[in-house]
Amino acid sequence: MAAKRWDFRDEDLRRYSVELEHRVLSGDRRIIVNGREVFHGGKFFDTAGEHAFDVDGHSARVRIGSNGFGYTYHLVVDGLAIPPEGATIPRAPRSAVVDVAAAPAPDRAVVEQPVLAALAGGPDQTALKRVALVRRVRSGGRWFYWIAGFSAVNFAFFFMGSSTGFALGTAIDWFLQRILEDVAGPSVAWIAHVAVIAFFAFLGVRATAGAQWAFVLGGLVYTIDGLLLLLVGDWIGIVVHAIALFAIVSAIVSLRQLRSTPATSLSST
Repeated sequence: MAAKRWDFRDEDLRRYSVELEHRVLSGDRRIIVNGREVFHGGKFFDTAGEHAFDVDGHSARVRIGSNGFGYTYHLVVDGLAIPPEGATIPRAPRSAVVDVAAAPAPDRAVVEQPVLAALAGGPDQTALKRVALVRRVRSGGRWFYWIAGFSAVNFAFFFMGSSTGFALGTAIDWFLQRILEDVAGPSVAWIAHVAVIAFFAFLGVRATAGAQWAFVLGGLVYTIDGLLLLLVGDWIGIVVHAIALFAIVSAIVSLRQLRSTPATSLSST
């Protein structure tokens, strides 16, 4: 679990603390302000996001991002970025009681005109394009989860004495198993399967977070895995590997397009 804490104060010397608890694998997040929980949520495939909350009258946001190898966390209070060493923020604005004369009822036709014009313009095409690209990237990254999962199932079948298996699983772990058996004996051969399963599961975490290196590395390893199937003539496995590799390559292309597409029109994905 990743944890981040910011300590700061305002001009009246009131001290504040904001704590973020982020369970990376499950996506669960908790935000605690001065010991009080103000947010708790998140989903399994959440890899980034922005959460707004109140700090004693101050408007605050925690932004979670990814740099490819890990996560980044930023706290912004009243538009001021809070550094790790802390900061002093302006005091919260005090609301004043002001007598305001009742405004006349607006002309309904005049009010509806800008609304109708906005609807006629349709949705922001740039935002729609980015949403589609993000979904394609995450969909491609989830293939690594499927590869890891079916590899684990295949190993479980083998452990129970069954000769059946799923074509989406890997063959490279069986190749590594034979090497370990020759070097260290059959008692440690299971390490090859666990290592390969963990490797592809980790790639799934990083790929769905938008790490291009995870797609490239995983695609290369899975291509080698497909070549091993080619040597033994497993044509069903080769076809399934080709489908998975097509999705992975498509995700790489979408990720590059996403980085070159402006994000000014997109508030959330």
